[in-house]
Order: sequence, then structure tokens, then C-alpha cells
Amino acid sequence: MLFGSLADLAGKSELWFSNCQDIQSLKDKLLNEFPELRNSKFLISVDKKLVKDNHQLQPGTEVAFLPPFAGG
Repeated sequence: MLFGSLADLAGKSELWFSNCQDIQSLKDKLLNEFPELRNSKFLISVDKKLVKDNHQLQPGTEVAFLPPFAGG
């Protein structure tokens, strides 16, 4: 899933990728398909939990790419 400005740049908020063993392989596929996202900063969540390092993925795992956000 893509949120905010990332969804705007890609023109989609939901994507499906197969054969992604980990976050890095998913990120590589995402940036190859949407090179306009290469200069974007984002956080990544796996099944609604933020992750900082490469994370193994299982089929059906929900991954979200979140643009920087500020609270108020």
C-alpha cells in the first residue's frame, strides 16, 4: 500500500507484487516500476508495525510505504 504523496506519485494506493522474499526485494520491484519514487523518503510497515531493517515476507503480508509525517 502507498499513502499520501507516494500514492500521488505512483498514481495508485494499492499494488500487488509476487515473489518478494523480503522488504529489499519488494522495494527494488516498487522502485523499478515507479522510478519517480526513487527520491522519496518513506517509512515501511509490515502488517501494521513499523520496521527499520530488512524483514522477511510471507505470502499475503501487508506492506505499507508511508511518507514522512508530522503530528500536531
